[in-house]
Amino acid sequence: MLAYALGLTLILGALWLLAMATGWGLPYVLLAQGLEWLKANPWESTVVAAALLLMGLLLFMRPRQSLERTFSTSSKGGNVRISQDALQEIITRSATALPGVLQVKSNLRERENGLEIMVSCQFEQGERIPHTSEELQAKVKADVELYTGIKVTEVKVLVLRLEKAHLTRVR
Repeated sequence: MLAYALGLTLILGALWLLAMATGWGLPYVLLAQGLEWLKANPWESTVVAAALLLMGLLLFMRPRQSLERTFSTSSKGGNVRISQDALQEIITRSATALPGVLQVKSNLRERENGLEIMVSCQFEQGERIPHTSEELQAKVKADVELYTGIKVTEVKVLVLRLEKAHLTRVR
């Protein structure tokens, strides 16, 4: 982030110098007028300085998080990182392969002893929720562990709604 801010500052400085070097006095005039205004208005200058200081502090104080969350496992050859999107795709394919499961969304939490998976899903109307949920939990846990090697500690299921399956006519 600091590199982007420094880069932007350098680009703006270069453009300002280029404008002055080519005889365009507007950047210099605007800067001089702005500085005069700040000297003439101490209260407004204080507010502007405080706002700039707060914005600068927020850039440095905000938590640093990777854009792409990954989960690691090890293999014989070394460390393997798997993206959150890839894990969620495995979970979705695993869950929707079961009869009666229509839609699936998942959230992942990494715990000390493994991965915790929260699955929000939509079942077909008439499905036995406890039975289908147990199947879903077992299948998701088994598939994630099989395909990724990451230990799954728990699979939580939240049934959001039940919906009639859309049947297609065959002629």
